[in-house]
Amino acid sequence: MISVGIIGPHSTVKRILHTAQRMHLDIYFQSFPYEKVKETRRIIEENGNSVDFWIFSGKISYHIAYQEIKNKERLIYINHTEAGIFKGLIEFTNQTQSPFDYFSIDEISKSHLEDAFNQLSIKREHIFLKTFSEKTSTEELIHFHHHHWKNGKTKGAITCYEEVYLQLKKMGVPAFRISTSDIEIKHTLTLLSERIKTIYFKDSQVAVLLFEMVQLENYFKSSKQTYELQFLELKLKKILILLSEQLNGSLVEKGLGRYLIFSSRGDTDREIQKIEETVNDLILESGLKVGIGIGFGETVFLAELNANQALRKSKEDGGIILVQENGEVIEAESENVDSVEFPNFNDKNFINTLKKENINVKHYIETFALVKKSGVNEFTVKDISTQLARDERNTRRFIESLCEAGLAECIGHETLQTRGRPRRIYKLVYAIK
Repeated sequence: MISVGIIGPHSTVKRILHTAQRMHLDIYFQSFPYEKVKETRRIIEENGNSVDFWIFSGKISYHIAYQEIKNKERLIYINHTEAGIFKGLIEFTNQTQSPFDYFSIDEISKSHLEDAFNQLSIKREHIFLKTFSEKTSTEELIHFHHHHWKNGKTKGAITCYEEVYLQLKKMGVPAFRISTSDIEIKHTLTLLSERIKTIYFKDSQVAVLLFEMVQLENYFKSSKQTYELQFLELKLKKILILLSEQLNGSLVEKGLGRYLIFSSRGDTDREIQKIEETVNDLILESGLKVGIGIGFGETVFLAELNANQALRKSKEDGGIILVQENGEVIEAESENVDSVEFPNFNDKNFINTLKKENINVKHYIETFALVKKSGVNEFTVKDISTQLARDERNTRRFIESLCEAGLAECIGHETLQTRGRPRRIYKLVYAIK
């Protein structure tokens, strides 16, 4: 069952929960009331893993959470209208026996207040207004209201904050709340329910991931190389099986160097970083360019159709290409991959930079793969030339070109027990400077 966290002051959270229970929504609600609105950040950090969606009592707590949570579509707040202001004004007039003047009021923007005042034809000569944002402290609002009341300029205060309201009450100031109405709460809960259904449907769409090892058949032409090709395919398949397991998917071989994974959109969206890492592993294992197209659709046929379109573009431009169910083409990119530690060999900008620096892409990938598999970041020209069976002089030139491009650096020299020039020690740098 979908879990929704309710964040707000105690009284509002209680009303939201009560309204939700009366609506009989197929949703599990959790209450997270706060004493001070700044507690929102802590609540999000401590409970983010146990909550699927968040509903906020107002804009301030929503704005705080908006800065903390990446998936913005899982956040919603109750946007109060003039009704909450009317309620506060009526309570003020009823208890102070005063017309609509001589009061202080705070609001997040002037628009609602101006609409409310215009509808009631309220004159503003003796009304003191203060707007605020998430950066405004409650102490500042309390001082604002108390100052005007203490100096006899107002007969009471109307505030959006429960904590300001309670503190003003303790100080003897006639205080009143601008609070959300039951209609506004019910409307927001209905919107949330519809959003949950939309996202659930979207997550459950079919996803097809199509991988192709470009020109694999051209690298294994002799009969002796047939066994090498079979061993390579086994290694590639192992890499893709691990990804398929991560995606809760199913791996299908579509021919030489061509593989397909069936999964769901939700799992695929969540594992873009793992997909990027898998593409890198395939390139490191084979030394070949890898095309990767991802297609989404309401049916397997449409998803596979979109995946083929994405694959064609990936083979032309590089990168992981994704085609949405509506035909929109985008380049998928994880926000969490740190290029300093993990170069993306399938990224067209990275490859173009290598070519611009006249660096052989295949040699760079082979060198990187060798260093990675050895588990030791440091190496000499002799190490690379011996392991890859290359001429030492050409290898030296190649590594020097990496240093010039900022992809490698000399970090010292070997200590020799015998006479002779000490060999330089290098390490790869995984970002283009």
